[in-house]
Amino acid sequence: VAAKVLVADPKVASYQVPGPGSVFVFAEGAGTTTLYALDAQDQVIAAIRVIADYDLDALSKQIAAEVPGSKVEFGPSSGKGLIVRGTVRTPQQARQVINAVEAYLGSPSSSPNGGGGGGGSDGPRVVNQLKVELSAQVNLSVRIVEVSRSLTSELGLNWEATLKNGNYFFRSSGGLFDATTGLFSGGSAINAVAGGFHRYGSTTVGGLLTALSEDGLATVLAEPNLTAMSGETAGFAAGGEVPIVIITNNNVTIEYKQYGVIMRMTPTLLSPNRISLHVAPEVSDLSDEGAVMLEGNVIPAFKVRRADTTVELASGQSFALAGMLRSNINQQVTGVPGLRSIPGIGRLFETHKGNQEDTELVIIATANVVEPTTPSALQTPGRGIRALDAQLPSQASAGYLY
Repeated sequence: VAAKVLVADPKVASYQVPGPGSVFVFAEGAGTTTLYALDAQDQVIAAIRVIADYDLDALSKQIAAEVPGSKVEFGPSSGKGLIVRGTVRTPQQARQVINAVEAYLGSPSSSPNGGGGGGGSDGPRVVNQLKVELSAQVNLSVRIVEVSRSLTSELGLNWEATLKNGNYFFRSSGGLFDATTGLFSGGSAINAVAGGFHRYGSTTVGGLLTALSEDGLATVLAEPNLTAMSGETAGFAAGGEVPIVIITNNNVTIEYKQYGVIMRMTPTLLSPNRISLHVAPEVSDLSDEGAVMLEGNVIPAFKVRRADTTVELASGQSFALAGMLRSNINQQVTGVPGLRSIPGIGRLFETHKGNQEDTELVIIATANVVEPTTPSALQTPGRGIRALDAQLPSQASAGYLY
């Protein structure tokens, strides 16, 4: 009868002795160890090899239920952990599989491209070798436009109705719109009103912004076109950087602050035709209002309009953000030359005129699932242009498209 029981590696197995002549062994983690039974003189009377392994059948059934359509296999990695192989349809499904395996093992993962979390080197590891069937790249085409809210309000443009159903109108008289709702209340079409403006019932919002830009009612600030892998972040910046002087314990350092048009976007493929998109656009300008003076150095202030949102849409669909307003008030003083400078009564000959300009930021974005193409399918600027100098007179030779 054994007097003592020992386990070489308690991280792999533990034991319990309920009574003389019996012992219960419990798996604590994957690996191999030895269970020793000793007599009263501490002599080994039994050495039993214990192998603890993962229940891969149960894990496979769990993943098949949680991620339908996935084909996943498991294999031992060098050391402790698992290698996850197979195919999934989307990057989102790949993350679901890895998260399920990590939860089962209670450990971080490592991917071929260097991904993986922290954690002790002694813990089990998940090696991600999954292949994604679907293209994992998303292209985002964005138009950031600053619209004159004052002028569009005078013309009766209703942004809420515009972004809701794509119909928009320009007003030539007060009777065309309902005063309580701001919606169009006239006939089915308006032609040649407000100096050439028209109703565009079937045109996209992008077409409206183009029309406003051509008529001086809007300014296109940026039109970035970004492509990013699913789950990765792409960024865009158009503007400048202003140096900010920071003095700490008599040490002077300079940090640069970006301003202008800045955008960050992170797409995530949920299914072959479904995209979750996190977008964070920002438009900022330098401002003297709020600027501070620090030991002779002027630290400027910024006027910032930013948004941070996550939307879900199908490939090829668009969404719009609006409502970020800015107001500029300009004071203009005019008067009769000579008389306005008379002390005391000069102000009687002056006219003060205030002008308030309100602008609104409108952002239109379109997301598409894309795949890499061949170089022959791409065209550089200028390709397809040939000079006809030899065939045309000198006064007409300039280069022509064909």
